[in-house]
Amino acid sequence: MQEVFQVQQQPVRRPVRERTESPIVPQQEPQPQEELTREQYLELLKTAKRMGKEPAYLAMRMIVGTGIQIQELLALTVEEVQSGEITVTERIIHLPDSLREELLDYARSNGTESGLIFAGKTGTSIHITTVRNQIRSVSRAVGLDDSATTAKALQKLYETTRAGLMVQMTERLVLERLDREQAGHGWEA
Repeated sequence: MQEVFQVQQQPVRRPVRERTESPIVPQQEPQPQEELTREQYLELLKTAKRMGKEPAYLAMRMIVGTGIQIQELLALTVEEVQSGEITVTERIIHLPDSLREELLDYARSNGTESGLIFAGKTGTSIHITTVRNQIRSVSRAVGLDDSATTAKALQKLYETTRAGLMVQMTERLVLERLDREQAGHGWEA
């Protein structure tokens, strides 16, 4: 009998290349999205009208005009809009007349006389992603980043606009009050 020897091959070791240490590049943090401006918001409204995205148009108007949350918006009824006051989470929202009329016109055009304003074909509330996707498509048509038109970003615009108006109105009222007070004690008085 003949013996067969198998030769085991040693693994071939390749020489280790000298590693050239590349400098550690710090990861850049994403740049924060600029806040949505009033001009951009108005452009969004015009574009939504031109694209025929009425739910997106009304949702943006409601969020920026009243600070309402999108879930509260989708639960909005014709009856609440007709009354002009919406009660949501411990506060009452007073609707401006122009917005009230647009919401009621939208409901009438969809054949809704009572119940949910933003109702689908089955009568149930349209899904939140439908509204978000419509707003996103309008945002892209305007050339804005999606993060600029999230519900939070729209609510932030409401808050900054409201705060700015409050400061302006307060300053004006203070000046008027001081002027009346001083006029009462002036030289001629």
